[in-house]
Amino acid sequence: MEENKWLPWTTNMLNDDLVKKVLEVYRTKEYKKGQFVFEQGELSDQIYLLLQGRIEINMVSIDGKKTIFSIHEPKCFFGELIMDHSPRLTSAVCLTNVTAAALDSSLNLGSDYYEKMLYQALFYSTSRKLKIQIQQLSDQVFEEAEDRIEKLLLGLCKNFGQEKAGYIEVDMPITHQTIADLTGCSRPTVSLILKDLSKKKHIIMERNKLIFPKHERDTI
Repeated sequence: MEENKWLPWTTNMLNDDLVKKVLEVYRTKEYKKGQFVFEQGELSDQIYLLLQGRIEINMVSIDGKKTIFSIHEPKCFFGELIMDHSPRLTSAVCLTNVTAAALDSSLNLGSDYYEKMLYQALFYSTSRKLKIQIQQLSDQVFEEAEDRIEKLLLGLCKNFGQEKAGYIEVDMPITHQTIADLTGCSRPTVSLILKDLSKKKHIIMERNKLIFPKHERDTI
C-alpha cells in the first residue's frame, strides 16, 4: 500500500522565523487538557497558532456522533475559517496541556514582509487541510474499512515513526476510538481489524504506542 500523503495528523506547517514574529505581536494563552479553545457554533474572530501540545479538531452531530477532521502538533494554525463571520463549524479541544497564540482577523504583524509570509502560510495551511479532508471523504466513500485503517496506521508510521532495533515505534496516544473517529469506522470494527493485524504480526498496539516490525512498514 502506498504512503498516505494527506495524513490528518499534522505538524511543522510554518517556519521558526514566522513563529518568532507572531510571538512578538500576539499574546499566548495556556489551556488545560480537555479544555476547548473554541466550540462548534461559537462566533469568533481569532486564528490560533499551536505552540506546544496537541489539538483535536472535531465535529459532533445532533445525535452525538463525533468525527475527527484533524489532529495538530506544534507549529500549525487552527481555526482559520473565520473570514465570513459565521459560527464555527468545528470544535478545537486540547488533547494535552496546550500553549497557543491567538491572532486577530487583521493579521497585522507591522511589516509587509511578515504579513505576506503570514498570508502565504495561512493559504498553504488551509489548502493542505482541504486536501486532507477531501482525501478522508474519498476514502470513506470508495475504500473498505480495513483499507482506511491500514492507510492511517501506515501514515503515522512513516510520518512519526522512530527506528529502533528491529522495529518502528510511534510514540503517541492513539486509541481505538480515535482511529474510529478519524476513519469513519465503528469502534468494534476498528478493534476487530487491529486484532487481525496484531495476529498477523503486522502491528503491536500498546498503551500510547504503535509498534511496526521494520519489514512490515511498506507492506502493512
